[in-house]
Amino acid sequence: MLTKLLILNWRIFLANLNRFQLLLMIGYIMFLGIMMVNLIGTAIVVVWLDTEPWMQIQMPWLTPRVYTFILLVFSNTYWVMHFSFTNLRLLNIQENRKLLGFGFPLKRLARYLMIISFCHPVNIIYNFTWLVFLMIQVREFYQVPVVFVGVILNYVLIYSIKHRFLQIVERRFIAVVAGFLILVFSLFQLVAIFSENKAQIFYSLIPRIETINGVLEWLPGGLLIQASRVDYGIANAAILFVFLSILIGLIFVDHFNKTCQGLLRPSLKKAEETSSKLWVFLKRVFGSNAGKYYYYVMIHPYNRLQVLTLAIIPIVYVPLLLNVEFEIAQTIAIPTILAGIPVALLAMGMANMYGYENRELLLHLQFPIKLEKQLKERFLGVIILPLLVFYAITIFELLVIPDIGEVLHIFIANTFIFLCFMLIFIWSSYYQYQKAIYSSFSYKHPIIPQKVTFVISFSIFFVGYLVFVPLDGLNWYRSTIMGAVILIIGIYLWGHMEVLVNLFKKRILNRIWSEL
Repeated sequence: MLTKLLILNWRIFLANLNRFQLLLMIGYIMFLGIMMVNLIGTAIVVVWLDTEPWMQIQMPWLTPRVYTFILLVFSNTYWVMHFSFTNLRLLNIQENRKLLGFGFPLKRLARYLMIISFCHPVNIIYNFTWLVFLMIQVREFYQVPVVFVGVILNYVLIYSIKHRFLQIVERRFIAVVAGFLILVFSLFQLVAIFSENKAQIFYSLIPRIETINGVLEWLPGGLLIQASRVDYGIANAAILFVFLSILIGLIFVDHFNKTCQGLLRPSLKKAEETSSKLWVFLKRVFGSNAGKYYYYVMIHPYNRLQVLTLAIIPIVYVPLLLNVEFEIAQTIAIPTILAGIPVALLAMGMANMYGYENRELLLHLQFPIKLEKQLKERFLGVIILPLLVFYAITIFELLVIPDIGEVLHIFIANTFIFLCFMLIFIWSSYYQYQKAIYSSFSYKHPIIPQKVTFVISFSIFFVGYLVFVPLDGLNWYRSTIMGAVILIIGIYLWGHMEVLVNLFKKRILNRIWSEL
């Protein structure tokens, strides 16, 4: 049955594969290869740092205690990276749930899906790097099985913790965002203080390095290091092996139950509009059509996680780039990152503008209101919030970072980027439509197709370079061209809304009816 399940998922993957996605897959495979080589190479270099004689000549300060400190810092940093990049999206639960209707046993299906979800290539690379990093430090034969089960336990713990963290974000979004932003801001302040006085702080830490090592040893990365470097004897190794194996089994059982629960719950109840204050507020501000649509956009778990990511990126990277001495960081990188925030918000609402509330949309079409008016209300409602964020960020740039450029040029450039991506998202709404998934695993399923996400990620930096790179005396010429394009796009879209109506009838309406 596992073979049939793999064949089914492979056929589903091939059925949705086109030429563009094939190119993306080839690029992704190349990226994974480069990533694996870099991670394993870095791990090997860190482990063998004190074994080469020329290293001791070049770095006389590299004492055994300092080397242990470097090893522990690397392992704990790598654990944080592993936690951050552990991927949870391989569980295609929407399609595989259909197998239950064909008599596929629930428990067997949940077991197979759990195995498939653990085997994402990024996760395999990180775990394989852990094994290489730890196995080359093993000193006794009995440490090998302990290290092996330790790596497995580390992975399933990360998977389980991250799964629950995302569920907490889904249920307590505002509290998690506020706490996470405070944590990130505090960490950034610590990094900034350390970077300003790194020499003094480093020399002051050397006398206390033994104490610091003692603390780092009990962090997750340090515990894995101890499994491969500490001599704890065969008896203790056997006890550890049995205990860790039991923990792994318990976590597997827990995840198995969660997978069964996800298979038995076809969809979450999306909302009760009548009892929601947010729904009442959005309906009053944006109108009934745009308000209801925006409500479904805001409550979807995946979009909430994207908002959390959007809040973190500028808080982390903009202050770092402000402290970089390269002019390109302030003239190109910072404006591009800030201009990308309203673009990303616009993508949430416009890149798949008909994928959320299909039943309600079909009901609205029965009302004695012209379809053009309904679509225009939705279209204008979608761009209001990103526009407000756009103007707020533009004012922030001009007030806080006055050296970033001329006022008129920054305003025109940001408007140009906004409108260019709005055209991409309109195209995506009609030509890359996909139905939003509401389930107990909703936060794992992107609302926007992968090809559109790739285009956005690539284009934002390409367009940012074109509009923000200094041209000295030719800046006025570029601003004039961008201003003319802005006027043409705005006038055309406002006067030709019937184009959107015709596209909706031609490409979207039949698909919505077929997916009910």
